[in-house]
Amino acid sequence: MDKISFTGIKNVSHFAERFRDYNDVIAEENWLNAELTCRDLHRFQRAMKRSNLHKKDYTNPLKDNFLHINTYSITDEEAIAINDNLLEVNDETLPMFTELARITRKIFNKKDSKFVCDEKYLDSDCFNKAIFIDKEIDDLTSTQLHMPENAKNGAKKINNVIQRIMERYFKE
Repeated sequence: MDKISFTGIKNVSHFAERFRDYNDVIAEENWLNAELTCRDLHRFQRAMKRSNLHKKDYTNPLKDNFLHINTYSITDEEAIAINDNLLEVNDETLPMFTELARITRKIFNKKDSKFVCDEKYLDSDCFNKAIFIDKEIDDLTSTQLHMPENAKNGAKKINNVIQRIMERYFKE
């Protein structure tokens, strides 16, 4: 019998990349992938609906209950995308930004012992395509991306980006 996880968020992975562009500006990109279940999935879907986002554009193509977040940061400029679709901040999308902040906060506050990676997930096609939906990576690299400390650090970085985007929006 398979164990059932009622945590709401499981199978979390994160990858970050920092680089310098031709103008010597440092940019950072973060990818976070997480499977939402139960109440967390329901709250995410409700935020999407309240934000009037088209479900087909913001639903993960590999599995529809996975959330795939990508952030891009350079000095005083940041962007966030869900499943490779840019998420603009405006009055209409505030429920989605609030929900993303809640989800990432829940991930980085989660105890290591509460991180769940299902056996079925570890053996699935999704495991090594979780971060880069269109690219497969090797199992060893993928395993490292799913380690609790890595996922928690990534969720914290993404939460900080979300907070800065919202702060700039409210200052305008």
